[in-house]
Amino acid sequence: MRSADTLVAAFADEDRRLRELARDFPPLHREASPGNGELSLKQTLGHLAFWDRFTVEFYDARCHEREVETPSLGEFEARNRAELERIYDLPFERVRELYEDATRTLLDFLREHWAQLDDASRANFNIPLKHRRHHRRLLMKAMATFAPPAAAAEKAG
Repeated sequence: MRSADTLVAAFADEDRRLRELARDFPPLHREASPGNGELSLKQTLGHLAFWDRFTVEFYDARCHEREVETPSLGEFEARNRAELERIYDLPFERVRELYEDATRTLLDFLREHWAQLDDASRANFNIPLKHRRHHRRLLMKAMATFAPPAAAAEKAG
C-alpha cells in the first residue's frame, strides 16, 4: 500500500509532466483532436479536472459520512460528455486553470484525509493516477502527430 507522501509525489510528477507537455504543445493544435476519437489537449485537461473533482467529492463525502451517490458507468460517461460540452467554448487558459485547481484540490485532499481512508479507498486513488498517465501518453503521441520531432528539430536549428 502506498503512503500519502508517495502517492502525492507520484501525482505531482504526473502533473509536472503533463504541464510541461501542455506548455510545449503547439498552440494551434491545443483544441484539435489528433483523430481516432482521441481528445484534444484542452478536452483532456477538462476531462482530467472532471475526474479529479468527482474523485475528491466522492471520497470527501465518505470521509465525512455523507450519503455518496455512485453513478452507473453510463451516468458517469454522460456527466463527462456534459463537462466536455461545458468547456467547449471556454478559452484554453481557463480550462488549464480548471485542471490545475482540480489537481491542487486532489493533492490537498490526499494530504488531509489519507488517515481517514480505508485500504480499499487508498488503493482506488491509483486509478486516477493511472488514468492521468494514460492521457499524458496519448497527448505525447498527439504532439508527435502535430509537431513531428524532425520538424521540431529543423525549427530549433
